[in-house]
Amino acid sequence: MDYKLKEKVKAPLQKEISREAKREGIILDLSDLHYILDLDEKNEAYLLIIDLKKVYFDSPENSLSLNDIDYIVFSGDFVEGGNSEASFEKAFHFIDILSKQLNVPYKNIIIVPGNHDLSWNVTMNSYHLAIGTPRPKDKVVTNIGTDLFYLRRDSKEWYKKFTNYSKYLYERLYKVPFPENPKEQLKVILGDFIDNKKLAFFMLNTSAQIDHFHRKITYFDTEGLIKASRQLPQNNVIKIAVGHHPVNIISGYDNNIPFANVLQNENFKIYLHGHVHRSISLDYLNPQNINPNMIMIGAGALSVGKNGLWPGVPGRYNIIKISKTDIPNKILVSVNTRQREYIGNYWQPAYIYYEDNGKRLTNVWSNII
Repeated sequence: MDYKLKEKVKAPLQKEISREAKREGIILDLSDLHYILDLDEKNEAYLLIIDLKKVYFDSPENSLSLNDIDYIVFSGDFVEGGNSEASFEKAFHFIDILSKQLNVPYKNIIIVPGNHDLSWNVTMNSYHLAIGTPRPKDKVVTNIGTDLFYLRRDSKEWYKKFTNYSKYLYERLYKVPFPENPKEQLKVILGDFIDNKKLAFFMLNTSAQIDHFHRKITYFDTEGLIKASRQLPQNNVIKIAVGHHPVNIISGYDNNIPFANVLQNENFKIYLHGHVHRSISLDYLNPQNINPNMIMIGAGALSVGKNGLWPGVPGRYNIIKISKTDIPNKILVSVNTRQREYIGNYWQPAYIYYEDNGKRLTNVWSNII
C-alpha cells in the first residue's frame, strides 16, 4: 500500500497567509475517455479547457480560473480496448496536456483503471484446456463421456492484464509499477487542501476480477479500505474514495453493500466513480450509520463515440468545489456538471438537478455534508 504526501515548503508567515486564504478547493472529475486510434486528443483537451473557462458556481462574474484546480481525477476506462498501446499513449498525452495547461502536477492527478483498461489478450492467453477437476477460478467447457474438460487459469499470467495501464499511465505518473496483486493495488494520495484540512484519495481497482468470462464482477477491497483508512489521522482529513464502478445498493454488483457500509462508517465524504452511461450523475447513499450525508458523484463517456452512449444520457464531467464551513467536521460540496451529446462537440451546462422545491433545474448541486 502506497501513501503519498504533498507538502508545500513556505516561510511560516507565507504559509499562514496562504492557509487563511484557502477556504475552498477544486477537483476536476473526469471518466471514460474510451480512446481509440483515430481520436484527436489535442482537440479533446482544447474543448475541455475552453469549457472550464466558462464554469461558475455563483455568478458569471466569478468564473473559474484554470489555476484554481487542485486535483484532477480520472476514474477509469482510458481506452476502448486495453490491448492497444497506441490508445494508451493518446490517453497519457491528453493527461499531460491537462497537467500543463491547468498547472496540476502529476502527483495531484488521481487515476484508477476501468473494465476497458485490462488486456483481453492477456486474459485469453492465460486459460488452457485441461481435463479433470476444475478449481473455482477455472472455466468449465463440456463433458465428453465421463471426462470433464475445462479451461485452467494461469493466475500468474492472468494478473498481468493491467500491464499496458501500468506502463503507459501509472508508472509515468507515480514512478512505480501498478501492482499485479489486487490486495496491493489500493493507493492513497494525501495532500494539503483547504485551511488546515488535508484531502485523502483512496484509489480502488474495481475491475480487478474482470475478464472475458466474468464481465460484471466488480471488486471492492473493503478489507484494504478499512486498513488504509485507520492508518490515517482521524481529524482534519477529508476522505474521498475513487473507483470506476458505481455503488448500486438495490441491484448492483456483488459486494456493494459491505463497501458502502465501510465508506459510511469510516467517515468518507464522497465516492467518485465513472461508468456513467445510463444513470444520473449524482445520488445519495441510503442514509444510515454515522454518516448519512455521504454522496456518490459519477462521471462518464467523456470521449465515447455515439455508439457507446445510451439514448438520453450524454457524456458528462464534473467540477467539484469543496468549501470550509463553521460547522465542525462538515464541508460544503458543490458539483457543477457539464455535458455534451457527441464527441467533438462543445460542452455545456447539464441541467439535471432540482432546486427551489423542484420548480426549476440547475447544473449546480450544493449541500453541506
